Amino acid sequence: MSLSGRLSLFVALIVIGVVASVAYLEMRSFARDIDRELVDAARLGAQSAADNLAAREPSLDPRDIRDMLHDLAEADPVLDVISVIEADESGHFRVFASTSTEERAEVMDVAGRAINTKTPATARTPAIVMVAMPVPRRATYAAVATVGLDGLQRARDQALRIALGFALPTILLVTILSHLTVRHLVGKPLAAIVRTMDQTAGGDLHARTAMIRRDELGTIATRLNGMLDQLERFNRSLHTELAVSQNQLLAVRESLARAERVAALGQVAANVAHQAGTPLNLMSGYVQMIRDDPRTDDRIRSRLQTVDRQIQQVTRVLRTMLDYARRPPGFEPVAVSEIVERVREIAQPRLSRSNIRSHISIADGLPPINADVTQLEMALLNLVTNALDAMPGGGSLTISAAAHEHGIRVEVADTGPGIPPQIIERLFEPWVTTKPTGQGTGLGLAIVRDVVTAHGGSISARNESDGAVFVIDLPAAGAPATTA
Repeated sequence: MSLSGRLSLFVALIVIGVVASVAYLEMRSFARDIDRELVDAARLGAQSAADNLAAREPSLDPRDIRDMLHDLAEADPVLDVISVIEADESGHFRVFASTSTEERAEVMDVAGRAINTKTPATARTPAIVMVAMPVPRRATYAAVATVGLDGLQRARDQALRIALGFALPTILLVTILSHLTVRHLVGKPLAAIVRTMDQTAGGDLHARTAMIRRDELGTIATRLNGMLDQLERFNRSLHTELAVSQNQLLAVRESLARAERVAALGQVAANVAHQAGTPLNLMSGYVQMIRDDPRTDDRIRSRLQTVDRQIQQVTRVLRTMLDYARRPPGFEPVAVSEIVERVREIAQPRLSRSNIRSHISIADGLPPINADVTQLEMALLNLVTNALDAMPGGGSLTISAAAHEHGIRVEVADTGPGIPPQIIERLFEPWVTTKPTGQGTGLGLAIVRDVVTAHGGSISARNESDGAVFVIDLPAAGAPATTA
């Protein structure tokens, strides 16, 4: 359904709701008024009969009373039956006089209540309303007037017919007028805009909409024409730029070939850098342990410090050479606990030196994963190194592994300052770093992301109240890969 059709339907539904509500309330009010008039007529008839009885002599003649009741019934055609009910000495009720040859049991009940309580009593059924009035100065008598509700039902039916006769034409007329108005104000302008867009999609870049209006649709048409003008200018500019000489095309091809050779060389360099990273980190850790040992001679400590600075320099150079788009070359079943333990062993010297407490939590019975051990170890070590850099004054590092859906979830949490909110969404993009200039290349987390993705997993980061948490989800061996 088109927009104009939906708007017309929406207006029609509103009109239907409003008209139906008004008609229903009017019918309710009309029926309530008629019902009140019928009850008032019954009460007035019963009161007139009771007053007439009270004014008569102590001895009552049933025939005179019956004639009086018939006169009252003829005076008000709404009254169906008027009866006088008497209670005998034993407390039973009987008809003393009535305009009907037989009485309902409900009439006896309501008359009995009026006689016993000495107050008016009312009863109703779906078909009739009965009002009983005790007779003053005659404690054993009550006058009962009965009114039928057939007139009320007829009034309701008539009101319904009137409401439908008014509502249906009103709804139809308003719907038609709404549809015509919406089609004129919305449908035709939108059709003109769509027609212009179709012409442009067909290749006619000179197509423009001629609609001029001072509303939102006119603004859309003006903006569309402006976009088409820009598209046409861009198309002319593109054709001009593509009209280059053959020599320029050859130069471009040669540049592309050189770029491919450089990319291949960079990939080889990144491969070498990645493989050399783990032993360099291990060497650095043990050099630092020997240097910080109190038994080490000062001269040897000075030399070891020089060695450590050179190792760190080589490590920084190698990190800048990493190719974050390379997939791991080989996979084999491996236990996550083994990788975590090796990473902790490598990082232990720096953990001790930096006064950082480490907590390792590995759940029992974890399934193995298919992984390139070196690549995954380097990725996890990169996260640990970043955590250590975030806690120069000491803190706590937690590495945990547990089962998660179809695989294993590894979490690396620190108690550092957390990740700045302005970069947390771009944290795994290349060249994005939270470290000062000269201390980070911005490629580490991009490499970690690509290593994890190559293993069929996903990585994310979040801030907690006491630091940052990096989460790695890896599929178990034989399980489907997770969505990155």
